[in-house]
Order: sequence, then structure tokens, then C-alpha cells
Amino acid sequence: MAAPVPERIARRRQEFRRAQVRRRRLGFLGGVVLAAAIGMAGVILLIGSDGGGSKAVGSASGRDSGGAGRASENQATASPTGGAKHDPTWKQSKSPVPILMYHVIGEPAGEVTYPDLYLSVDDFSDQVEWLDQNGFTAVTLIQVQNAWYEGGTLPDKPVVLSFDDGYLGQYLDAMPILRRRGWAGQLNLKAEGSDLSIKQVKKMIRAGWEIASHTITHPDLPSITAGQLESELVDSKRILEKDLGIEIINFCYPAGQYDDTVVAAVEAAGYRGATTVDPGLAQRGEPFELKRIRIDNGDGASELEAKLGT
Repeated sequence: MAAPVPERIARRRQEFRRAQVRRRRLGFLGGVVLAAAIGMAGVILLIGSDGGGSKAVGSASGRDSGGAGRASENQATASPTGGAKHDPTWKQSKSPVPILMYHVIGEPAGEVTYPDLYLSVDDFSDQVEWLDQNGFTAVTLIQVQNAWYEGGTLPDKPVVLSFDDGYLGQYLDAMPILRRRGWAGQLNLKAEGSDLSIKQVKKMIRAGWEIASHTITHPDLPSITAGQLESELVDSKRILEKDLGIEIINFCYPAGQYDDTVVAAVEAAGYRGATTVDPGLAQRGEPFELKRIRIDNGDGASELEAKLGT
């Protein structure tokens, strides 16, 4: 569910963009110096060889393609499932797993339409600290699915931290807090209209985050036409895979709205599973109706403890 961007996050976004401008200016000056150095090196190479070295320096294969290749490589080799690093103490498990549901990380500025979608950075940090101190380990949904269906392993107390829509605070605040513990989340990302840039999402992928589709335009899926439904499911997956250079495995229903027709379409679109807003634990026998535990505005560590206990 979409919500207005809080003033604090808007200010941080402006600061982030100003910093980008400064870096680009510095990069331009540095590029002039670098270009001169490369030019001299090219002259030397041409004098001492048949020109092959010069071609390698200036070829597409020698340049950074923007990160898609690196993101795909990291996802495929370094940490194909993302999340916490596997530990020898992890065991095979088919047990239910809690999936926490977050939206905006940050406090609302003034009147907002959906205040319950906001969680302060301090409350989020307290929740993560409580999870850590009480033996939980954050994993991705892919890691859970591998344990459920393919004999993979999980820690004693796994938990998935899922974040819907793609708000800036998820990148600026949630990612660093999780990374300090070697953890990562699941980002349920709209293919269009989120606060996050492709570059920022790729950094989240390299930090171990799983990216799941949250459609293109965040519609009420049961109320749209069959053609629109197919586009929201299939095209969102295609767009994210093209932009990010990774395979999109899972799906999240916008506002938790689904019915039997939508579930069948999600499965037909090639997803492995889908998360809802239905309360409870995610279970192996409900791959396309995975329940989550909603985190609301004002929930601190004690509220999280109560919800997990329930």
C-alpha cells in the first residue's frame, strides 16, 4: 500500500541528490586526469604492440556496465539465496516461519493518510536488537523455501523481514541496521513508481537482500481484467529481472488482495511463492498464501515480542 513520503525522508533524499551532484563534479575532474593518463598509456601500448592493449582499455568489456553484471554474479555465486550466511549449525526444517511486514521506516511528518504504515528508525533498531538477543536470525524467503522443499537448512529461529513498495528509508536506514548483524531483508518492489533507484536496489542485492515483485502499479488484483492481471504479474517480473540482472523468485500481493484466480495467475507466471497480509506464520503447505506478522506504527521490542508470542 502506497503512502506519502515523510518530510524527514524527503529532506534526506534531497541531501542524497546534492551529494550525488558533488560526486559527479568531482568525478568529472578526476575523469579528465584519468583520461589523460589513459591516453599516455595507450600511446605507449601502441608503440610497443599491435594495438590490442589499447582496444581492451576502451572496449565495452573493460568498462563498468552499471552494476547489473555484478549484482547477477553476486546473487548467483557469492550468496545465491541472500540473507544471513549459512552456518554449520543450521538444520533441515519444514516448520512454519514468521515473516515480519514493514512499510515506511521513518516517522510521519504531519497528517498522513496511512499513519500505521510508518515505523520510527529507533523502534526498528530496537526490534532488530531484540531479535538478535533472543536468538533469531534473519533469512530470506528463498532460504526458507529451499529448506521447505529442497532439503536446505535454517537456523534454529529463522525470521524473514519483508519490506513493501520500496521506500527510501528501507535503503537509508533499514539496510545499514540489518547489515551490521550480517542480515538482510526481502524487498517487495513495485517495478515502477518506488522511491528507490536501480543503483540503490542493486546495492541492497549486494548486501544480501532478496527482491520480490509487487506488481507494476500496485492495483487491486481481483478487480482488474485478465489481461491487466497477466501484465502486472508477468511484466513486473520481466522489468525487474532486466533492470536488476537477477531472477525474481517470489511475489507479494498489493494490499494483500487476492482470490483463487489471482493465486492461479501468480503460479502460472512462474513465481515460487507469494506473501499476503493475512496474520500468522508462513507455512510450507501454503506457498502462494504465505501469512505475515504486521508491524504497526509505535511497535517497539515489547510489541514485537507479543506478536511473535501470539
